[in-house]
Amino acid sequence: MIEFRSNLSTHLAGFLAFKHSMGMSYKTCEHYLGRLDRFNLENGNHSTLTKDVVISWLLKMAGETESQNRSWIPPIRELGRYLRRLGFKDAYVVGDNFVIRRYHAETYLMANSEIKAFFKECDPFVKSPMLKPGMQYVYPAFYRLMYCCGLRTIEARLLKCSDVHLESSCIDIMHAKGYRDRRLYLSEELVDYLVEYERDISLVKPNRQYFFPGGCNELCSAAAITSTFARIWIAAGLPYDGKVKPRPYDFRHHFACANIMNWSLKGKNIHSMLPYLMRYMGHSTLESTYYYTHLIPDFFEQYNVLSKPTEDIIPEVEANEA
Repeated sequence: MIEFRSNLSTHLAGFLAFKHSMGMSYKTCEHYLGRLDRFNLENGNHSTLTKDVVISWLLKMAGETESQNRSWIPPIRELGRYLRRLGFKDAYVVGDNFVIRRYHAETYLMANSEIKAFFKECDPFVKSPMLKPGMQYVYPAFYRLMYCCGLRTIEARLLKCSDVHLESSCIDIMHAKGYRDRRLYLSEELVDYLVEYERDISLVKPNRQYFFPGGCNELCSAAAITSTFARIWIAAGLPYDGKVKPRPYDFRHHFACANIMNWSLKGKNIHSMLPYLMRYMGHSTLESTYYYTHLIPDFFEQYNVLSKPTEDIIPEVEANEA
């Protein structure tokens, strides 16, 4: 647990204990509370949650990232409400309509040669003695699952051992975005790879809860997944100096575009296939899936030779089930 040091420490610790009492792990939010605590310590060390400190910290956070993720706003809003309920009327509550400039992350369409180079570099790179035990198995398997199944990064991170059924060649995606829980069937090649991964990681972390554990046997952090991906990408000699930088999430974009392009080249009706892609990727509406059709011109330009077809990853449905 983070040790709070500013004059807000009592309030922060009480708020965190309150969340824990409700059964929430609150790990990521605890990190944000710690950053707010340090910011307050360095900027007046106030004993109340003032508007100036909160707004200044929120703007500082926004200036440090171009991500459209604003997950650091809700816990600070909740902190203000918590303090108000305790009778601290001066505590500032971030309004529900509070908006910081939103950034729409641009898509990096990976070329087939880039993906091949990435995975060629991945396995030897993660054998670095700098990594904690077991992580040399986690990262290669994590990125391969994202690439083969088009998962969101958070879905792969939250995957529990109980959600993985290699004997049945499937995984269950639970607590997905928009509550779109689903079962995904895996290719034979991927199952064989994950069986080996399970054997190796179980020797290092025999009692883990998550299929892809972090260094402390808990959830693998988003920061570690992103930073390790970038290090492997750069070590492979791939470009990383453009305005749009590749991220693990771009494996998901590749998955969608590769399937749509493959169906097109086989003469299939794209519009009739998109509902299957929508269900497999966990989209709540077809509109989200249609987005990828707009990327196809750029995708096709990069791919003189398509990557290995991934259509067989998405199970066909019988006519009477359509």
